Amino acid sequence: DDERKKPPPTTPGGQISPRQMRMKELTTDLLACLSDEESVAELLQSNEDFLLEQLNNLDAVLEVDSVYTPDMTRGERFARYRQVMEERIEGARAPVAKKALGALKDFVLARE
Repeated sequence: DDERKKPPPTTPGGQISPRQMRMKELTTDLLACLSDEESVAELLQSNEDFLLEQLNNLDAVLEVDSVYTPDMTRGERFARYRQVMEERIEGARAPVAKKALGALKDFVLARE
């Protein structure tokens, strides 16, 4: 019936994608070290390839719920990333979440 809660977004087969799981772990780690700028920089740097994969590699496999489409250029993907991250930062309630998302956005956009 309509009153049942919908399950979280999953890939076909009902599993959360490996990319979603890794992003969640990275965000958790980022929140944990947010007060130490050096730790934040090291964490983001060590995950740079992962963070930029779908922006730089136009042949990267996109998740079902990806904000990118296969026909987007690299520039279009960075523009979409900027838009989505600004919406997420604006929508975040906790100041610490806004700060974590901001650090992530700044790191990625510095590589545009």
